[in-house]
Amino acid sequence: MSKSCTNALHASAVKDRGRIYLAVFRELSHRCGEAEAISVLQSASRAHGLEVGASLAHLAPRDFRGMLNTYFLGPDSATYSPQVNEISDTCLDVQFMTCPLKDGWLEMGCSDEEVCTLLKCATAFDDAVWEAAGFDYELESWAPGKPGCCRTRLRERPAQVTEDR
Repeated sequence: MSKSCTNALHASAVKDRGRIYLAVFRELSHRCGEAEAISVLQSASRAHGLEVGASLAHLAPRDFRGMLNTYFLGPDSATYSPQVNEISDTCLDVQFMTCPLKDGWLEMGCSDEEVCTLLKCATAFDDAVWEAAGFDYELESWAPGKPGCCRTRLRERPAQVTEDR
């Protein structure tokens, strides 16, 4: 199978995941209200993110190049088209220029507001990944009029200070 075919299949699979997010969100909103729908999707996204993050913990506290290659670029960097704004011994800053989740939601007729709400649910995954992997992080979600999609900045998590009692 060619790389371009594999890339297209991966992007399509991510879009399908977005369709599931949307269907579940709308059904839960209808049955339980929007706040509960957001809470449920965030909890589910977080649980999955904790699993993924645990598999990346070997890269903490500062293997930013390893994180770039393992998570952001591999196995198919074309899906999210990551733009590396900075990589150094102290940080990794990546801007996703494409996002099949966001693009799929827009293609399905979601309003910008609904896309932002769905991204809020989906980024609970990212929060959990970086928490479990052991990195300090900042996430900047997409907003209408902004190019690309989400941006992630990773830094070494400071050592926790313990008090002797």
